[in-house]
Amino acid sequence: SSSGLIVLVLSTITSADVIHYQPEAVHLSYGEKINDLVVTWSTKNDTKESIVEYGIDGFITRSKGTRTRFVDGGNKKREQFIHRVYLKDLKPGAKYIYHCGSDLGWSNAFYVRIPPDSETWKPQIVIFGDMGNENAQSLAKLQEDTQKGLYDAAIHVGDFAYDMNTDDARVGDEFMRQIESVAAYLPYMTVPGNHEEKYNFSNYRARFSMPGNSEGLWYSFNVGPVHFIAIETEAYYFMNYGIKQLVKQYEWLDQDLKEANKPENR
Repeated sequence: SSSGLIVLVLSTITSADVIHYQPEAVHLSYGEKINDLVVTWSTKNDTKESIVEYGIDGFITRSKGTRTRFVDGGNKKREQFIHRVYLKDLKPGAKYIYHCGSDLGWSNAFYVRIPPDSETWKPQIVIFGDMGNENAQSLAKLQEDTQKGLYDAAIHVGDFAYDMNTDDARVGDEFMRQIESVAAYLPYMTVPGNHEEKYNFSNYRARFSMPGNSEGLWYSFNVGPVHFIAIETEAYYFMNYGIKQLVKQYEWLDQDLKEANKPENR
Protein backbone atom coordinates (compact mmCIF):
# COMPACT_ATOMS: atom_id res chain seq x y z
CA SER A 1 0.00 0.00 0.00
CA SER A 2 1.02 3.64 -0.26
CA SER A 3 1.27 3.94 3.53
CA GLY A 4 3.73 1.05 3.57
CA LEU A 5 5.87 2.90 1.03
CA ILE A 6 5.87 6.04 3.17
CA VAL A 7 7.00 4.10 6.24
CA LEU A 8 9.84 2.54 4.24
CA VAL A 9 11.06 5.93 3.01
CA LEU A 10 10.97 7.46 6.49
CA SER A 11 12.88 4.52 7.91
CA THR A 12 15.59 4.98 5.29
CA ILE A 13 16.00 8.66 6.11
CA THR A 14 16.13 8.31 9.88
CA SER A 15 18.69 5.51 9.81
CA ALA A 16 21.16 7.51 7.69
CA ASP A 17 24.26 8.89 9.38
CA VAL A 18 24.42 12.63 9.97
CA ILE A 19 27.37 14.21 8.18
CA HIS A 20 29.40 16.85 10.05
CA TYR A 21 31.61 18.90 7.73
CA GLN A 22 31.14 22.11 9.71
CA PRO A 23 34.29 23.37 11.52
CA GLU A 24 34.13 23.33 15.32
CA ALA A 25 36.47 24.30 18.15
CA VAL A 26 38.44 26.89 16.18
CA HIS A 27 41.50 28.08 18.08
CA LEU A 28 44.79 29.86 17.48
CA SER A 29 48.34 29.40 18.72
CA TYR A 30 51.68 31.03 18.01
CA GLY A 31 53.82 29.37 15.38
CA GLU A 32 57.61 29.29 15.44
CA LYS A 33 57.67 33.12 15.35
CA ILE A 34 55.44 35.68 17.02
CA ASN A 35 54.01 36.80 13.67
CA ASP A 36 53.18 33.22 12.63
CA LEU A 37 49.90 31.62 13.67
CA VAL A 38 48.50 28.10 13.60
CA VAL A 39 44.75 27.78 13.09
CA THR A 40 43.37 24.50 14.48
CA TRP A 41 39.82 23.13 14.31
CA SER A 42 37.93 19.86 14.13
CA THR A 43 35.26 18.21 11.99
CA LYS A 44 33.46 14.96 12.67
CA ASN A 45 33.88 13.81 9.06
CA ASP A 46 36.80 14.04 6.66
CA THR A 47 36.50 17.15 4.49
CA LYS A 48 39.50 16.12 2.32
CA GLU A 49 40.93 19.66 2.59
CA SER A 50 41.94 22.04 5.40
CA ILE A 51 41.82 25.68 4.32
CA VAL A 52 42.11 29.12 5.94
CA GLU A 53 41.10 32.21 3.98
CA TYR A 54 42.42 35.41 5.54
CA GLY A 55 43.61 38.96 5.03
CA ILE A 56 43.69 42.49 6.39
CA ASP A 57 40.94 43.66 4.02
CA GLY A 58 39.01 40.42 3.65
CA PHE A 59 39.56 36.82 2.62
CA ILE A 60 42.35 37.69 0.19
CA THR A 61 44.77 34.81 0.78
CA ARG A 62 44.03 31.09 0.87
CA SER A 63 46.37 28.70 2.73
CA LYS A 64 46.05 24.94 2.95
CA GLY A 65 47.20 22.70 5.78
CA THR A 66 46.93 19.18 7.11
CA ARG A 67 44.34 17.04 8.83
CA THR A 68 44.80 14.16 11.24
CA ARG A 69 42.32 11.44 12.15
CA PHE A 70 42.01 11.30 15.94
CA VAL A 71 40.44 8.27 17.63
CA ASP A 72 39.64 8.64 21.33
CA GLY A 73 40.82 5.81 23.57
CA GLY A 74 37.39 5.19 25.14
CA ASN A 75 35.18 2.17 24.53
CA LYS A 76 33.33 3.69 21.58
CA LYS A 77 36.53 4.77 19.79
CA ARG A 78 34.87 7.98 18.62
CA GLU A 79 36.76 9.68 15.84
CA GLN A 80 37.13 13.16 14.47
CA PHE A 81 39.49 15.02 12.18
CA ILE A 82 41.82 17.70 13.53
CA HIS A 83 42.82 20.34 10.98
CA ARG A 84 45.89 22.59 11.16
CA VAL A 85 46.89 25.45 8.88
CA TYR A 86 50.10 27.43 9.41
CA LEU A 87 49.95 31.16 8.57
CA LYS A 88 53.43 32.56 8.06
CA ASP A 89 54.96 36.07 8.14
CA LEU A 90 51.83 38.02 9.07
CA LYS A 91 52.20 41.79 9.17
CA PRO A 92 53.18 43.08 12.66
CA GLY A 93 50.53 45.26 14.26
CA ALA A 94 47.88 44.39 11.68
CA LYS A 95 44.39 43.10 12.35
CA TYR A 96 43.43 40.11 10.22
CA ILE A 97 40.05 38.59 9.49
CA TYR A 98 39.89 34.87 8.76
CA HIS A 99 37.68 31.85 8.51
CA CYS A 100 38.53 28.18 8.20
CA GLY A 101 37.10 25.02 6.75
CA SER A 102 36.71 23.73 3.21
CA ASP A 103 34.43 24.01 0.24
CA LEU A 104 32.11 21.67 2.17
CA GLY A 105 31.60 24.21 4.96
CA TRP A 106 33.16 27.30 6.57
CA SER A 107 33.43 28.59 10.14
CA ASN A 108 32.27 31.99 11.30
CA ALA A 109 34.57 34.90 10.49
CA PHE A 110 37.03 35.71 13.28
CA TYR A 111 39.67 38.39 13.71
CA VAL A 112 43.09 38.46 15.35
CA ARG A 113 45.65 41.21 15.91
CA ILE A 114 49.32 40.46 15.24
CA PRO A 115 51.82 41.81 17.83
CA PRO A 116 53.64 44.99 16.79
CA ASP A 117 57.33 44.97 15.93
CA SER A 118 58.28 47.19 18.87
CA GLU A 119 60.75 46.87 21.73
CA THR A 120 58.51 48.98 23.97
CA TRP A 121 55.34 46.92 23.46
CA LYS A 122 53.95 45.49 26.70
CA PRO A 123 51.71 42.50 26.03
CA GLN A 124 48.58 41.89 28.08
CA ILE A 125 48.44 38.15 28.76
CA VAL A 126 45.82 36.30 30.79
CA ILE A 127 47.09 33.19 32.59
CA PHE A 128 44.83 30.61 34.23
CA GLY A 129 44.42 26.89 34.87
CA ASP A 130 41.92 24.30 36.09
CA MET A 131 38.94 25.26 33.94
CA GLY A 132 36.30 22.62 33.36
CA ASN A 133 33.32 22.20 31.08
CA GLU A 134 31.05 22.41 34.15
CA ASN A 135 31.30 25.28 36.64
CA ALA A 136 33.73 27.26 34.44
CA GLN A 137 33.14 30.39 36.50
CA SER A 138 35.79 32.51 34.78
CA LEU A 139 34.83 31.57 31.21
CA ALA A 140 32.17 34.23 30.60
CA LYS A 141 34.54 36.95 31.85
CA LEU A 142 37.34 35.62 29.64
CA GLN A 143 35.02 35.58 26.64
CA GLU A 144 33.83 39.13 27.25
CA ASP A 145 37.27 40.60 27.95
CA THR A 146 38.81 38.87 24.94
CA GLN A 147 36.21 40.29 22.59
CA LYS A 148 36.74 43.74 24.12
CA GLY A 149 40.38 43.43 23.04
CA LEU A 150 41.84 43.43 26.55
CA TYR A 151 44.23 40.50 25.97
CA ASP A 152 46.97 39.75 23.46
CA ALA A 153 47.26 36.06 24.35
CA ALA A 154 45.99 33.46 26.80
CA ILE A 155 47.99 30.78 28.62
CA HIS A 156 46.03 27.83 30.04
CA VAL A 157 48.37 26.02 32.43
CA GLY A 158 46.78 22.60 32.56
CA ASP A 159 43.56 20.81 33.53
CA PHE A 160 41.01 21.17 30.75
CA ALA A 161 37.32 20.23 30.70
CA TYR A 162 37.52 17.74 33.63
CA ASP A 163 38.22 15.65 31.62
CA MET A 164 38.63 15.85 27.88
CA ASN A 165 38.33 12.07 27.57
CA THR A 166 35.11 11.83 29.66
CA ASP A 167 32.02 10.34 27.96
CA ASP A 168 34.10 9.08 25.05
CA ALA A 169 35.63 12.58 24.62
CA ARG A 170 32.27 14.35 24.28
CA VAL A 171 33.19 16.51 27.28
CA GLY A 172 36.39 17.49 25.49
CA ASP A 173 34.45 18.34 22.34
CA GLU A 174 32.07 20.61 24.25
CA PHE A 175 34.91 22.28 26.16
CA MET A 176 36.70 23.09 22.89
CA ARG A 177 33.48 24.61 21.57
CA GLN A 178 33.17 26.66 24.77
CA ILE A 179 36.63 28.20 24.51
CA GLU A 180 36.27 29.05 20.80
CA SER A 181 34.90 32.50 21.69
CA VAL A 182 38.26 33.17 23.38
CA ALA A 183 40.73 31.02 21.50
CA ALA A 184 39.64 31.94 17.97
CA TYR A 185 40.52 35.61 18.63
CA LEU A 186 43.97 35.29 20.20
CA PRO A 187 46.75 32.73 20.64
CA TYR A 188 45.61 30.19 23.25
CA MET A 189 48.79 28.60 24.57
CA THR A 190 48.58 25.43 26.64
CA VAL A 191 50.46 22.95 28.78
CA PRO A 192 49.06 19.64 30.11
CA GLY A 193 48.04 18.92 33.70
CA ASN A 194 47.25 15.69 35.50
CA HIS A 195 43.66 15.72 34.18
CA GLU A 196 45.02 15.22 30.65
CA GLU A 197 46.89 11.98 31.46
CA LYS A 198 44.35 9.44 30.14
CA TYR A 199 45.56 7.39 27.16
CA ASN A 200 49.01 9.00 27.39
CA PHE A 201 47.67 12.58 27.08
CA SER A 202 46.16 11.71 23.69
CA ASN A 203 43.26 14.19 23.77
CA TYR A 204 45.58 17.04 24.70
CA ARG A 205 48.24 16.12 22.14
CA ALA A 206 45.69 15.77 19.35
CA ARG A 207 43.59 18.87 19.99
CA PHE A 208 46.22 21.59 20.53
CA SER A 209 49.02 22.85 18.26
CA MET A 210 52.00 24.34 20.09
CA PRO A 211 55.44 25.35 18.71
CA GLY A 212 58.23 22.79 18.44
CA ASN A 213 57.90 19.07 17.84
CA SER A 214 56.87 17.66 21.25
CA GLU A 215 53.10 17.65 20.56
CA GLY A 216 52.68 20.57 22.96
CA LEU A 217 54.28 18.84 25.96
CA TRP A 218 57.26 21.22 26.17
CA TYR A 219 58.16 24.25 24.07
CA SER A 220 59.05 27.93 24.32
CA PHE A 221 57.96 31.16 22.67
CA ASN A 222 58.67 34.87 22.88
CA VAL A 223 56.06 37.57 23.36
CA GLY A 224 57.41 41.11 23.57
CA PRO A 225 60.28 41.15 26.08
CA VAL A 226 59.29 37.81 27.69
CA HIS A 227 60.63 34.32 26.91
CA PHE A 228 58.01 31.77 27.99
CA ILE A 229 58.95 28.15 28.66
CA ALA A 230 56.33 25.41 28.92
CA ILE A 231 57.39 22.11 30.48
CA GLU A 232 55.48 18.95 31.28
CA THR A 233 55.76 18.43 35.03
CA GLU A 234 53.33 15.50 34.80
CA ALA A 235 56.11 13.38 33.30
CA TYR A 236 57.61 13.17 36.81
CA TYR A 237 54.40 11.66 38.23
CA PHE A 238 53.30 9.28 35.49
CA MET A 239 56.45 7.22 35.26
CA ASN A 240 54.52 4.38 33.61
CA TYR A 241 55.18 6.13 30.29
CA GLY A 242 58.92 5.70 30.79
CA ILE A 243 61.90 7.93 31.53
CA LYS A 244 62.78 8.66 27.90
CA GLN A 245 60.38 11.60 27.78
CA LEU A 246 61.96 13.12 30.89
CA VAL A 247 65.43 12.88 29.38
CA LYS A 248 64.32 14.45 26.10
CA GLN A 249 62.60 17.31 27.95
CA TYR A 250 65.64 17.96 30.15
CA GLU A 251 68.01 18.04 27.17
CA TRP A 252 65.66 20.36 25.30
CA LEU A 253 65.31 22.69 28.33
CA ASP A 254 69.08 22.89 28.79
CA GLN A 255 69.54 23.90 25.15
CA ASP A 256 66.61 26.33 25.19
CA LEU A 257 67.98 28.18 28.24
CA LYS A 258 71.43 28.43 26.64
CA GLU A 259 69.89 29.93 23.53
CA ALA A 260 67.65 32.32 25.48
CA ASN A 261 70.62 33.60 27.51
CA LYS A 262 72.80 34.50 24.55
CA PRO A 263 73.57 38.25 24.59
CA GLU A 264 71.73 38.83 21.31
CA ASN A 265 68.58 37.30 22.80
CA ARG A 266 68.58 39.26 26.06
